[in-house]
Amino acid sequence: MRKDQNKESEKYADDAFRRQCRNVYALYVAALLLLFSLFGWFLKEQREQEIASAEAQSDARASLIGEWVESIFSQTYHVLVSVADLQNMPDVVSATQMSRMLSDRHRYAPPVQRVGLLDSQGIMIASSGDNHYQGADFSHQDFYKVLSDPDYPMEDIVTPLYWSSEEQTYSLIHALRLTDSSGAFAGMASARVASQAFADMVNQMQIRQGESIALVDATLTLIARNPGDERTQTGGQVEGATIQRVLDNGQTPWSDVMWSSLDQRERIFWVQRVENYPIWVVVGMNLDEVLAGWRQRAGITIGIFIAITLLGAWGVRHYLKRIRLAQLLQHRLKELDQARTQAQTGEAQLRTLINSIQDLIIVFDQNNQITYTHALDEGMLLKGNDSLLGKHYNEVMPAGLSKRFDTVFEQVRQHRQAVTLEYQLRVPRGEHFFQAVVSPLVHPDGRFSGTLLVARDITEAKQSEAELNIAAAAFQAHLGIIIADAEGKILKANPMFTQITGYSEAEVIGRDAKMFNSNRHDPGFYRRLWRSVKQHGRWEGEVWNQRKNGDIFPEWVVISSIRNADQQLTHYVATVVDISERKAAEQEIHQLAFYDSVTGLANRRLFMDRLGAALKEARRHRSYGALLLIDIDHFKQVNDVFGHSIGDRLLQGVARLLHQQLRESDTLARFGGDEFAILIQSLDTDAAKAAQLAELIAHKLMVAIRRTSSLIEHSVSVTASIGITLLDYSTNEQNEYLQQADMALFQAKARGRDTLCFFDPDMQATLLASTRLERDLRQAQALNQWQLYYQPQVEVNGKTTGVEALLRWQHPERGLVSPGDFIPLLESTGLIIEVGAWVLERACYQLASWAQHDRFCHLTMSVNISPLQFHDAEFIPRITAIFERTQAPLDRLKLEVTESLFVDDRDRARDKMLFLKALGVRLSLDDFGTGYSSLAYLAQLPLDQLKIDQSFVRQVLTSSANAAIVESTIALAKSLNLEVIAEGVETQAQQAWLFAHGCHAYQGYLFGRPVTIDALEAELDVF
Repeated sequence: MRKDQNKESEKYADDAFRRQCRNVYALYVAALLLLFSLFGWFLKEQREQEIASAEAQSDARASLIGEWVESIFSQTYHVLVSVADLQNMPDVVSATQMSRMLSDRHRYAPPVQRVGLLDSQGIMIASSGDNHYQGADFSHQDFYKVLSDPDYPMEDIVTPLYWSSEEQTYSLIHALRLTDSSGAFAGMASARVASQAFADMVNQMQIRQGESIALVDATLTLIARNPGDERTQTGGQVEGATIQRVLDNGQTPWSDVMWSSLDQRERIFWVQRVENYPIWVVVGMNLDEVLAGWRQRAGITIGIFIAITLLGAWGVRHYLKRIRLAQLLQHRLKELDQARTQAQTGEAQLRTLINSIQDLIIVFDQNNQITYTHALDEGMLLKGNDSLLGKHYNEVMPAGLSKRFDTVFEQVRQHRQAVTLEYQLRVPRGEHFFQAVVSPLVHPDGRFSGTLLVARDITEAKQSEAELNIAAAAFQAHLGIIIADAEGKILKANPMFTQITGYSEAEVIGRDAKMFNSNRHDPGFYRRLWRSVKQHGRWEGEVWNQRKNGDIFPEWVVISSIRNADQQLTHYVATVVDISERKAAEQEIHQLAFYDSVTGLANRRLFMDRLGAALKEARRHRSYGALLLIDIDHFKQVNDVFGHSIGDRLLQGVARLLHQQLRESDTLARFGGDEFAILIQSLDTDAAKAAQLAELIAHKLMVAIRRTSSLIEHSVSVTASIGITLLDYSTNEQNEYLQQADMALFQAKARGRDTLCFFDPDMQATLLASTRLERDLRQAQALNQWQLYYQPQVEVNGKTTGVEALLRWQHPERGLVSPGDFIPLLESTGLIIEVGAWVLERACYQLASWAQHDRFCHLTMSVNISPLQFHDAEFIPRITAIFERTQAPLDRLKLEVTESLFVDDRDRARDKMLFLKALGVRLSLDDFGTGYSSLAYLAQLPLDQLKIDQSFVRQVLTSSANAAIVESTIALAKSLNLEVIAEGVETQAQQAWLFAHGCHAYQGYLFGRPVTIDALEAELDVF
């Protein structure tokens, strides 16, 4: 109020002065503005010309540096491309060899310190130099995560500058993504580029006085700078939020005047990104150097303007000074008079106001000692008013409360702001709660003079608040609650009830609870409900009610009656819980337990229940049914080619069409994958007629399945194989019928698919025999039932030059099992890998033993290697370990492989053969002519020998076609400088024909059958 009066007084006092000054000021200001505009325009134009010239020079410098940086990364990119060629090197190449190859790749690229090759898991395969990082895991590095992401569009990446603590140097990583033949991520090649290369490049630039050139990465880390000093070394952090935003937004080129955090100067910065790489060239020119001439001219111009301004101001000031001084003196005297009057009035009003305040008021000085107290009721004080004065609050307050006051008073003193706190204190009237506002007392000059505490008794409010919180918490519970009067009219509903029913509280108040009836319950239900409430005061149970939107839903309701002290009914309270989700969960559990999630058909569990019931029905009525197992042919290919969504759509279409072909009493189920099962009951009392009907139904189902091709919108032929078994009234169990249908399905697949097959007991016997043989086969090695037999290989003169190791199985019950029976089982079960390793190790031990005897040391040992064994990922490590254990002379070892080895992944097979060749192992191509290998590719294989298959040798005298094949094989071997040997030679005529056509090595019954090692050595001793 006082300020407003002073302002009004000043306004009236200044009116006269302003009228006298207005014209003088207007003329003076107008002249100054005109003069200022002319000088300012001239200086602005001059400054912009100077800056534009500096920016043009910076642009040229930045472009040149950018081209140099691009040339460095071009070198590293070519190095990485050459490193990428090493990803297909065979696994057998040693780490030292790989490291040497990597070193050769960057020998002529000086900027590159080190290169490395990472696999698809981020593990360093090898690195150049000392191969220090071999086996290191880089999968956590940002550049690996980015390049391994298939959505990353670029094939290479350059990282920001980083510090290598091991090599004590800064560098950048340039990495190149590697892919396999299918385009999948296979690893990456990385190159470490020395930061010194960039520093040398930047330091080649001749710079002018005040100019700087720097390279920074995306994190504003300094890569190189010219000129350089201790503050601008490589790896320093450039501080500049504006430049960081420019880098993040990709705004380039960009120029502005900024303060340099490196040399503490204001510079004109030109920022330009190196194309395709996250490196920016920053050219700075000292603004003082650029604007030196302009500032000299500006200083002169400004000096002239200031002189003119001061001269004019002095004249105006001198003119108005005397008038202004007189008016100010008169105004100050009037203000003092008003202030004195207002102070006296305010003091009287303050005293009256304080005496009417119901709150407790205490004033503390700077030392927190009480200087004033006000309390209408002294019972709210710990002591009387007079006894409190001059005391510190620590002397009268409990210790715990004093500590809180210490914190609050210090906070008020430090921040000069009011603080509110609540505290509990025992006063002469008992335990009370207080809410206090502690405010600072500050002198007009800003000095802290004390503290004011105003406290209010809030004991009753606290008690009411606690009671209200308890009631509100109960009413706002997760249960829906309504309160009704004795007539059943709703009085109150909580928010949860509104959420459950959809009715707001206003919509239900005053209405009868019958408004929620869903008509799901008959009147008798409600009579029993209210009878229970009347008799027992309570009822609870499940009720189906209706929401506001019409939905019928289940809820769990508890109704209680409320009576007063006179036992008169006053209210009803009902709690409601929506159990819709629980009901839905129960239904979903039932659905998941008995039905397939994809097709909605019965699952195996439900099908087995119904199968058991059907068998009981068949025995009761002595009738026949049928069990069909259906398998979609080549369904895995549909999933692999078109995706699982198309596969699921196909399964749903098959289920729908199959269901259309069946009766309501039949059961259609999906067992999983692409396998369906159908249970058909009560076909006929005659087995033959039941079988005919089952076959007819199966054909109808196969026709229906073929129609599903149109459902998936792809050109795919959909067929199925069906296995059928009749359900009779015998004592067979469910699993036996399933096993029979499964064997029939297997037979249908074996016949070429898209067909049906009935269960045949002979089929079961054959399968059981095969199963027993496989079981015995898995125990053969543990029971030492494997034996090695050896068949001689001879020259023309009959001299034995080597042997072939052949596996035999000495079964305790079956005797010597034919290789034709157990070798295919070894292949199909994968046991060939383990057994093949045993054969090779035994043969190598024997070869090592022969090396110690003069009469046997010249013999070679041929061992057959299965394609499954050869393609195994652990093949090379496994046989290398065998060679180390046995110490066999590898130049006498001959591994025989077949043409089927090269049907799949022949390049990897060739790499393994090269590794074996490097160890000295000889390689022979067995059964030549029976496979499908390319003759062109054959010339690239590191073979030593071709082995003519016995199927050609047997008919060489009777079949001109076979004779031509053998003759061509011999000619091919000679053209490729390979040895040739014929197996299966059984007659002198066959040997003579082979000799006449250039084959001089033989193996067959003519020269010896496969025998044990003892028998072989005995025969060799005879010769």
